[in-house]
Amino acid sequence: MNQLTDISTVGEYDVVVCGAGPAGIGAAIAAARGGASTLLVEQLYHVGGMGTATPVNTWCDTHGGTIFDELEQRVDALGQASRRFNPKGHTYPRGRVTLRGATVAMVALKMLRDAGVEVMFGATAARPLVEASQVKGVFIANRAGIFLLRAHTVIDCTADAMVAAGAGAQCLMGDPEDGRIMHVNFMFSIGGIDTDKYEQQKPDDAELIEMIRAAHADGRLHAPKGVFRPAPEVFPYHPPEQVLVTHSWEIEKVDCSDPQAVNDTLVDCQLRALEVIEFLRQCLPGHEQCFVSRFWEILGTRESRRIVGNYMVTRADVLTGAKFDDGIAQACFFIDFHDSPPGVSIPYTLEYKQKNIPPPGEWYEIPYRCLVPESVRGLLVAGRCICCDRSALASLRVMPTCMFLGQAAGTAAAMAAKQGIRVDEIDGAAVKQALGGESWSYM
Repeated sequence: MNQLTDISTVGEYDVVVCGAGPAGIGAAIAAARGGASTLLVEQLYHVGGMGTATPVNTWCDTHGGTIFDELEQRVDALGQASRRFNPKGHTYPRGRVTLRGATVAMVALKMLRDAGVEVMFGATAARPLVEASQVKGVFIANRAGIFLLRAHTVIDCTADAMVAAGAGAQCLMGDPEDGRIMHVNFMFSIGGIDTDKYEQQKPDDAELIEMIRAAHADGRLHAPKGVFRPAPEVFPYHPPEQVLVTHSWEIEKVDCSDPQAVNDTLVDCQLRALEVIEFLRQCLPGHEQCFVSRFWEILGTRESRRIVGNYMVTRADVLTGAKFDDGIAQACFFIDFHDSPPGVSIPYTLEYKQKNIPPPGEWYEIPYRCLVPESVRGLLVAGRCICCDRSALASLRVMPTCMFLGQAAGTAAAMAAKQGIRVDEIDGAAVKQALGGESWSYM
C-alpha cells in the first residue's frame, strides 16, 4: 500500500482510538483506565456520535457494560436521564433510557479526561500507517495539515470501518442477495409552531393530501431522492401511518462509507427541508411562523462496512443466546432492520420482537474474535462495523452495545500494551475475565 511521505510525527501512544461515538468513548476510557497512554481522535467538536450529533437520545433496551452504566448514573445525577419500560414495545425489563445529548457530550468528556485520555477534536483519520500488514499508527488530517500518530494499537471506532478498510482489511456491506443496506435518516428540528392552533384547526387527511399533491404538481414540493418514509408520492405525508413526517426522513440506498453519496443526500434533503418549511408556513394553521431551528450534524446511519474477522456473529447466535469463552459483550436487543422490500422494516409488533431476540431471560455474547480483522494486525474494530452477518448487525448496532464493544476493545488494547504483544495475540477469554464476564447476569 502506498504511504504518505514527508509527514511529521506529532505523537506516539499505546492506543489511538479513531471516532468518539459510543464505541470510541468506551474504548478510550477503558484503555486509559487500563494504564495505556491513549488519544481519542474525533472529526466533530464534541464526543458522543449518534447520541449527541443527532436527536437520537434513546439508548435501546439492552446491556451496555460498566462504562455505559457509569455514564447513565452521572447523567442521571444531573437530572438528564430517564429510564422506562414499556411492556407493549420493549423486550428487556430494564427498559430504555433517554439521555440528553448535550449532557452526554459533557459528562463523557469529563470521564475521558479524568481517565487521562487526550482528546483531539476536528481531526479525521485519513489513512492508517501499515508496515508488513501491521497497523503502526494513523495519519490524521485537520486544519493545520496532515500528521502522523504512531500507536501500539489503533482502534477503529469510525462506525464505517474507515481505518480497517484503509489498512486493507476485507469488508462486507449490505445484503448478500441484492446488496440493499438499511436506511439512513436525515433529521432536523422545527420551531415556531403553535401546536394548540394546529390541533384545533388542522385539515383532515384527505384535505391535507390534496394540498400536498397540488404542491407537488406545481413544483413547490419535491420528494428527496430515495426517500422511503414518508411516501415519496405524497411527501411529506406517510399514508400507512396517517402521519405528517416533517423532521426525520428515512432514505434508502445511501452508502455512508461513500462521501459523495453522503454529500448528495445532505444537499438534496436540506433543499427539500426548505420546501417543506415554505409549504407548512403557507398551508397549515399554526405553522405560519415556523422555521428550521437546527440541522443535525450527521445522517442517522444504521449500516455500512462490516469487517471480516476471526469469527462472525450470526442470526443463530442472537436467537439461541450463544455464549463464548471469549464473549466480551452481552446483548439482547431484537433484530431491528430498516430495509426496503423484500426486507422488513418498522413498525414492528411485539410478537415480531419476541421472536427475534434470545430466549427469555437470556442474552447472546459477542466474541473478542469479531473485533480482530482476519488479515490485518495491530488493529481492533469496535461498534457496528465488527464481523457479523446482517441479522446480527440489526441487533448489535445500537448505542449501548457499541459502547460495550468499545470497552472490550480498549481493555484488550491496554492489556496488549502492558504485555508488549499485539492485540490479535491477546487471549479473548482473559479480556472477558477482565470485564467481569464470568459473573454476568441478564439483569
